[in-house]
Amino acid sequence: MSVLQNRRKNRMPDADFAAMKALEALDTECRQLISKIRQNARMKDVAQLAIVNVPDLLRPRLSELKAVNQLTEAAEQRMRELLDGHLIELRRQSSLPALEQLRGHFLHREWTFLKGGFPLLYREAESEAEKLIRRLEYETNARRRTRPGR
Repeated sequence: MSVLQNRRKNRMPDADFAAMKALEALDTECRQLISKIRQNARMKDVAQLAIVNVPDLLRPRLSELKAVNQLTEAAEQRMRELLDGHLIELRRQSSLPALEQLRGHFLHREWTFLKGGFPLLYREAESEAEKLIRRLEYETNARRRTRPGR
């Protein structure tokens, strides 16, 4: 009988066991989402994948789970990579109308997903695009002034 009592004593309470299983499931889900985030090429998809629903049971124990923080970091890193690619595309434009059209495309179709979760990246995207437009306007005006016969 002493063996049974000992087993009961060492047994994990059901609530702790359920929380541990839920933590493991959340950890697995976060790792799968991180993998998907790293493969995505659209900001919309990255923003949607970065949102993970944490059950109320796990909120107090969230600090035990590193995968949630890693998910946030992976999403921000991927957004940064995508934004850098967009800015490179904008820098390649040599005409003002093409630059403004591409900026409008990125602003409404991609960068809009930065507003909520990544406001610093959104501000950076807007300011860099404005700088590029101003620079191209300046270069265009400088070319007009240096043309002979005008």
